[in-house]
Amino acid sequence: MQPPLPSSAERALRRLFRRFAGQPFKLEQVNSAAAGDVSGAELRAAMPALLRRGDIRAVRKAWGEKLYYLPLDKLLQLQRVWRYSGLKPLAGGPASLRREAKTGLAFDLFRALTYIAGNGLKLTAKGTIHQKELGKLTGRLQLTERDVAGLGLKYPHADVYSPQLAIVLDLLQALGLIAKERAAWRLNDGALASWLALDVPAMNRVLLRHALQRYVPAEPGLAHVVLRLAAPDLQAGEWYSIEELLGTLLDQGMLADSLPKERQDWIGSWLAACAGFGWMDLGENPEDGLMFRWRIGRGELAFFPEVGSGEASGKVIVQPDFEILVPPDVPFSVRFELEACCEHVATDVMSVYRLTRASVAGAARYGRTPEEVSAFLTGHAAFVPETVLNALEQWGREIGRTSLAEVLLLRCADAEAAARIASLSALHGAVERIGPLDFIVAAGREAEVRKALEGERLAPPGRGSAETKLEYPRLTGQGSAPSDASGIGWLEETGGQGWIYQGTDLHFYEPDDELPGDEQIFPGLRELPPMWWKEQRSYHHSTARQIIAQAEAWQTMVALQIGGETLLCLPLELRGDEDWSVKVRTLPSPSGKGPDEGREMWLYPGDWRAMRLIVPEIAR
Repeated sequence: MQPPLPSSAERALRRLFRRFAGQPFKLEQVNSAAAGDVSGAELRAAMPALLRRGDIRAVRKAWGEKLYYLPLDKLLQLQRVWRYSGLKPLAGGPASLRREAKTGLAFDLFRALTYIAGNGLKLTAKGTIHQKELGKLTGRLQLTERDVAGLGLKYPHADVYSPQLAIVLDLLQALGLIAKERAAWRLNDGALASWLALDVPAMNRVLLRHALQRYVPAEPGLAHVVLRLAAPDLQAGEWYSIEELLGTLLDQGMLADSLPKERQDWIGSWLAACAGFGWMDLGENPEDGLMFRWRIGRGELAFFPEVGSGEASGKVIVQPDFEILVPPDVPFSVRFELEACCEHVATDVMSVYRLTRASVAGAARYGRTPEEVSAFLTGHAAFVPETVLNALEQWGREIGRTSLAEVLLLRCADAEAAARIASLSALHGAVERIGPLDFIVAAGREAEVRKALEGERLAPPGRGSAETKLEYPRLTGQGSAPSDASGIGWLEETGGQGWIYQGTDLHFYEPDDELPGDEQIFPGLRELPPMWWKEQRSYHHSTARQIIAQAEAWQTMVALQIGGETLLCLPLELRGDEDWSVKVRTLPSPSGKGPDEGREMWLYPGDWRAMRLIVPEIAR
């Protein structure tokens, strides 16, 4: 367990949270978060401690520029400590329902994965998916362009990919479930097994975290809006007013001012996307305006689910008419196998599949025999009617009695070469003669045959690699793909690298653990006389001006002895050279006496007897 933060670092973290939310910032931008009795110097001095604890993290761009940010897990935890203003549920429901939550993004990703598993996803010479496959893949999604077009997402080949398909492909990449090769997208079987071991609530937690990081514009105000929306105090099943929510953020100072129309429109688009993702309903009435209701709980949103956690264990229901009902608690690994051997009818709270002779014959393409389909249903159904088992047994006698096989043919140009090959004892069992000039090469023995023929100077020329055979992964029963957590994007703090250029974009950069040094936090510190900050004493007017100028540059305080009291002041504006003055804002003094804090006034060098530059201790 980590020790508690020093009070100065906690104040700094609070100010950085209010100013930036989860948006990236540079070290020199930290000063803009200063307010009240917290100076820019205090904020910078707290950075090493916050970085060391992980309350703030850093990344480095390719050209060396360093960016800092509050990671999402910390942001979500901070909400519990420094709560947004509370919202009361609305007493009545909406007069009209504008959008109802769809089945959900988790199911759209699942249907995309089963399509890729069963059909592959080949790419054109330009690196995009073939138009015919695009249509089929998009047709499997419940998410539509209307749901997400207003987010204004940027991604490659926007002229080819619709925004809803771009989101699905982005998330599949970010989660480590697919990877792009030269000529196709391929599945990561180990990551697939781990992902499908989660239940829907766990998947939604992961997907909502990704959406918060990847699809929100890099603007602190909008970041606070979506974080407030996601806060767990807004209970699932209760209606809330979006107008009231925005008003509380304005009152708390999380929003600097009323949002312009384009930002208000974007917030409406975010709510529409959340409905399309299956997370909330939208409604409205004349009194409360636009209303929202969460469909999913977010109490554990700050924490990633563990690999294999939340796995469902329900059974499918096989009907005598060959329809298969899939309740919500059936594992996705079982649904994945149903997609291989059944026809998909509907995805809903209760999903429906249908077992047909054609679907069982199609499963043979993925290496599933009717006997294996029967065993699968018996193992994962509450009960399998006799009629279904008998039909599968009958289909087993009909399906698979013949097959077409691709073999490697070795063809000779003349009878002499064929005779020499037939006489080679080294090739007995490796080749089978099927004609005067033709041999079949045994599976897996091409290299052995080629080596033997090279010794006889009969080796055939090299040939291009054969197209990779499509294999539908097995996630249930014997021979199922092992779960592999390595490379799964949802276990990463900033996610994997998808392709949507929106939000913080932090997942495109390398993490940087180096802490800023004293000279970065207080530039020029080594060149200054230590007495400036170690002793409170009188100085010549020219030296006093240098100290004030340095305090203004660092945005730090000076201690001024005025009338027997020590006054802490933050220089705001320095005027003049020889005859100079400084505008300051007073801060709480150690004695608690003196002018009211927050008062601004002009001072002249003769107004104080002694002074000291305040250099906050750098928290390590």
